[in-house]
Amino acid sequence: MSSPPPPATVRAAVAVGSALLAVGAVLGDVGPPGQPVLVLWFVLVCPGLAFVGLARPTSVLFGLALSVAISCALAVLVAQTLLYAGAWNPLGGLLVLAAITVVGCVTELVVEARVRHPAVTARREAA
Repeated sequence: MSSPPPPATVRAAVAVGSALLAVGAVLGDVGPPGQPVLVLWFVLVCPGLAFVGLARPTSVLFGLALSVAISCALAVLVAQTLLYAGAWNPLGGLLVLAAITVVGCVTELVVEARVRHPAVTARREAA
């Protein structure tokens, strides 16, 4: 019997999967009710979900609240940056958030791997 996947892997799968679904729904012009639900879920939860493991929250509820807070902050930061750059585009903002989410997931998985297997990481760095 196999053990359950680490929480970082589950968070990464949910965040990246949701990013793909949200971007796919917008590019495919799915329309209501699917597109707004997918995009709202992605924008409000997933970018923060990609980074929340780095903070090592003490409970699931705190992790979810922190995820929403980080997601809102990133969404505002991306929107303001696009506005100031004169490049505002809703699809562009969604794509930037999706890219940030993927980068956050990869970062968390690398950090998690180094924490879980420090001897392997040390050998790779020494070689």
